[in-house]
Amino acid sequence: MDSNYVQFYELSKDCLFGNRLIYGQHLQLTVRMDRTNIVRLWLCINVSLVTAKELKITFWVEPVQRAEFETDIASVLKELKTLQLDTRISDAVVQLSRTDDQQDMDSFCEILGSVGSSVIIDLSYSRWSHGYELAHTHGFAYMRFDRIMRPFLNMFADFMRQKQANNVVMIFQNSRDTMEAMKQLMTGYPFRALILDASDKQSEDFVERLVRLRPAPNYYAIFARGAAMNGIFERVNMGNLFQRPTEWHFVFLDTRDRVFKYKQQVEFSTRFTLNARAICRSMQMRDLYCGSGFTLQRALLLSVLRSLIDSAEMSPEFPEPVYLNCSSSIEAGGGAAAKSLENVHWNNFVGYVPSSEDPYTTEALIEASDEESVPHLTFVANISAGYYSSEHEAKTDLAIWVSGTLRLLNETISPTRRFFRIGTAESVPWSYYRRNPNTGELILSKSGAPIWEGYCIDFIKRLAEKLNFDYEIVAPVQGHMGERNERGEWDGVIGDLVSGETDLAIAALKMYSEREEVVDFLPPYYEQTGISIVMRKPIRRTSLFKFMTVLRLEVWLSIVAALVGTALMIWFMDKYSPYSSRNNRDAYPYECREFTLRESFWFALTSFTPQGGGEAPKAVSGRLLVAAYWLFVVLMLATFTANLAAFLTVERMQTPVQSLEQLARQSRINYTVVKDSDTHQYFINMKFAEDTLYRMWKELALNASKDFRKFRIWDYPIKEQFGHILLAINSSLPVANSTEGFKNVDAHGNADYAFIHDSAEIKYEVTRNCNLTEVGEVFAEQPYAVAVQQGSHLGDELSYAILELQKDRFFEELKGKYWNQSNLRLCPLSDDQEGITLQSLGGVFIATLFGLIIAMITLVIEIMYYQKKQKSLALVTQVKPLDMNEFTKFAWLNTEGKDKDITKKVKAPPKKPTKVTPPPSFETATFRGRKTAETVTLGTGKLKPGAREHGLHFRRDLTDAQSRIAYIE
Repeated sequence: MDSNYVQFYELSKDCLFGNRLIYGQHLQLTVRMDRTNIVRLWLCINVSLVTAKELKITFWVEPVQRAEFETDIASVLKELKTLQLDTRISDAVVQLSRTDDQQDMDSFCEILGSVGSSVIIDLSYSRWSHGYELAHTHGFAYMRFDRIMRPFLNMFADFMRQKQANNVVMIFQNSRDTMEAMKQLMTGYPFRALILDASDKQSEDFVERLVRLRPAPNYYAIFARGAAMNGIFERVNMGNLFQRPTEWHFVFLDTRDRVFKYKQQVEFSTRFTLNARAICRSMQMRDLYCGSGFTLQRALLLSVLRSLIDSAEMSPEFPEPVYLNCSSSIEAGGGAAAKSLENVHWNNFVGYVPSSEDPYTTEALIEASDEESVPHLTFVANISAGYYSSEHEAKTDLAIWVSGTLRLLNETISPTRRFFRIGTAESVPWSYYRRNPNTGELILSKSGAPIWEGYCIDFIKRLAEKLNFDYEIVAPVQGHMGERNERGEWDGVIGDLVSGETDLAIAALKMYSEREEVVDFLPPYYEQTGISIVMRKPIRRTSLFKFMTVLRLEVWLSIVAALVGTALMIWFMDKYSPYSSRNNRDAYPYECREFTLRESFWFALTSFTPQGGGEAPKAVSGRLLVAAYWLFVVLMLATFTANLAAFLTVERMQTPVQSLEQLARQSRINYTVVKDSDTHQYFINMKFAEDTLYRMWKELALNASKDFRKFRIWDYPIKEQFGHILLAINSSLPVANSTEGFKNVDAHGNADYAFIHDSAEIKYEVTRNCNLTEVGEVFAEQPYAVAVQQGSHLGDELSYAILELQKDRFFEELKGKYWNQSNLRLCPLSDDQEGITLQSLGGVFIATLFGLIIAMITLVIEIMYYQKKQKSLALVTQVKPLDMNEFTKFAWLNTEGKDKDITKKVKAPPKKPTKVTPPPSFETATFRGRKTAETVTLGTGKLKPGAREHGLHFRRDLTDAQSRIAYIE
């Protein structure tokens, strides 16, 4: 067969069975042909007109749609070819560049002039105004496809509205779907949306971007087909983003949701699916068609082209291809071709977008006010919403999207618990890590994360219960509460809040004016904080002989010297005074106290006791000495008692300092602060204020010309104490943290170290450490408050919740929990509470015990001495008395001890009672033989017994006659 004939046959065959004429590759339509191609085209057109009816369709597409459209239209034409219809499709594609409108018009005009067009199908995202005006003017049949993603996006927006979503991340499988989602922003979403393209390889990976995204969104949604959904979720899971299943939504853009492999892992996540059988029935296709390889755009193209073919075959008025030379002036045709599309019968899968969803009702306000509203074709399919679970789907279905309306299958769709990242920083007792009390090591949870505790943590838990949200506590990577550097950048908790790392901050944040410039503060939750001083309670040096320290050593030695000297003088005067009882026996015939050296010392010692020293000397000189000594004793006892009471009282009341001013004036006690803390900054600011005020006063005084007497530099009225305090702090070296500060205070037992810090934290440490005490009053008071981002929607909600908690006295409960004063009951009583202890007066008891021991030793010595004396007396020879009676005779004979009971054998003769008189009284002895005064009464005149019988013993021996002398008083 001739080769030319074969080529002609192949070309005719292609024309008969709908071979496509595609103009333009990549970004432009190429319509320049050589002469051979023109001949081939003419032959193809003639053959087609002879053999079958031809439907020429021109598609307007966006560059981002081109790749997927090529795949879908090829599959559709193949499917139409298998149906063996009488009308064939000849399609041409105009890719709209949107950058050069003249180039797009030239491409379109070349198609109209060479190939012609029966119908123009517009798939672009925004109507091409110049092309539409040309087509409308010359009567081309024109139809417009709605965006494929619009039903899914509208359904998802209504579903999120039911969940009261605020921030949503939407991840799309390709750039076309991403572009359509971006176009949807023109009509608006009921939430803040972040749109990401999972197929974008040039920019940053979407997983890494989501990991760093702050603030974290409330919900996530993945829009993809079944096969692509597996790959996207694997990337999400590898990035550790899938943590809360209820926040994730999986929107399947095809009917192959069953190929998703992670149903168990994403349990309780929301799914949006299409019913394959229902779609195929509405398309009047086999169920197998809606399986593998199915896309909604492919199904919509197939349904539309079948309907156009059916209309062309059944209606003789269906528009024929129109050829147009744009360069020549041709009169405009009528609108018969456009009106012929109104008679096209669409199947149940194809429908018009309701006017409420027509984008031109909104976009016309943006693009062109004179545009006509053109109905949009879209697919009609029900989208089911449910959640993954092991239960039957009938129990897990939540809603269904039908005819542009979301119909709830359950009464309500409960909003997912919101999730917030809450910033805080370690500060006792507000928020701190749980540590081992013995080793200080962090205690981790089961997941390996540190466990937070404290006042603010309890506050966060109560807020989460009240406002129904989940949270994650985020500690700042750099800084503490927040400081601004020279470049104006913030670190710490404030920096994380400004950068969006956290949604709100609940910590020991003070309300400073510079912080209020970048964040919003809510009503204070703690209003009694400030700066105070903590010191260690001084360790009292206990001594068993503390009472001895009342008087100095030289005083005690002087007292001992006075006692010894007085004793010696009493002995000396009693011995040599002619009027003492020892030297004047006639004046003192009765027994008197003889002041020997031993008796003199005993008298001087016992004079210090309340019972006194006993009988005083008889001589006037001795009595004068004793009187002077007694006066000395009274004064010394009174002095000792008064000084002991004052000494013990002052010792218990001793406190090193009572205020910041006293601390600044002294030099014995060192004090410091935490480096770069709010307290440290306070003293720096006060020092700067003092310097500024002094400089202003100095300038005022030096520049005063008339009132120079009123302004003198040395009359500066403000005390400059903060400069001295800051200098002392720097010399003591500020500590790194509060833990180190409290440890240094506790280590200085003599109370010569002070720590200036936050008063709330100091009060907390005082309740936990019995050795610490708070000194002075709180100064520089400021409240603690919750901070949110500027303009945050959480501000009003959190403010109302805080006021409700204040009304419920919740913060008072927390204060009682963390500043529990009952813990102080476990501390030992201080000196000013327990009185004088045994350690202070133990020496008194030791002295008594020592005296008892000395007494016992003396008793032993006395017994030994007595026994030795008795043995020496036994060696003396006894002489028989001259005057012996019966009793003494037997007693004398029994000296050898042979008959011990001899006194029992011989009864002693009864002794006749004798009347004796005692010695004369003092008055009688004084007025011997002299006449006494009438006013003196000397006695009763009764006879008294003798001295021996009366029990009185004289120091000198009396004769037998004298012993029987009686006297009359």
